[in-house]
Amino acid sequence: MRKKIIIIVSIVILILLIGYGFTKALFTSNSIRDYYLNSKGFYFETDYDTSTNVYNFWDGSMIEYNVSNIKDDKYTIDDINYEVRCIVPNGVVCKINNKTTKYESTLKGGKESTEKIYLDVETNNKDVEVQVVTKSLSPYTKTIRNTVLLHKDETIGNFDYELVNYSNYSLLNISNYYNQNKCFNVKWNEKNLLVSVEDVTVVASDSKGYVNEFTKDVPKNDTVSIKFYNQGNTTYDKTIFQISECSLES
Repeated sequence: MRKKIIIIVSIVILILLIGYGFTKALFTSNSIRDYYLNSKGFYFETDYDTSTNVYNFWDGSMIEYNVSNIKDDKYTIDDINYEVRCIVPNGVVCKINNKTTKYESTLKGGKESTEKIYLDVETNNKDVEVQVVTKSLSPYTKTIRNTVLLHKDETIGNFDYELVNYSNYSLLNISNYYNQNKCFNVKWNEKNLLVSVEDVTVVASDSKGYVNEFTKDVPKNDTVSIKFYNQGNTTYDKTIFQISECSLES
């Protein structure tokens, strides 16, 4: 019976190749293959909606997607052994769930099973194309191919700051270009500028009680301003500050 089904499917594919061209036939043959596997109660899916997935503002963080044995509220009875491979250009590293280039795992059958896949792409390129191949190995084979296009914004995943001077005060503007909230630690010589301690967390002061270190939380993709007062007539720039990332308060 199985041989008969395979022969019928092969004939259909051959007709499609002749009448409609290879690309359309390949798409249709994949659909026939899915129909055949689903008729066997075999479901192997990912939650990528399309074959090409574009990340226009990639900040270097891990890309994630789900692999499951579920389709239309149905699940596969048997365990599914599968692998994920990452194909990248020379000079680019792609780790899959902390493995290199290839990851193997099993979806437990007899219930709804989902596993999250993390792609950690390391590159100095601004743009990179990653080919992701998710393939079941048993009890049936099914291959899902996706293209991931990563476009890195050079400002994302970083921070910057500037000191703007006015007639009787200065503003230290800290810009957070990360896609998550960040804490920043600020140090400077308190003999040059006095900080307005409103809305900052004081870390250290000198013997006279003048603050010379504080932390400040900055929301993702936002800028905050901290006011300073000049101790004399000298005009300063941002180089007098030492700013680094710190841990957010829980």
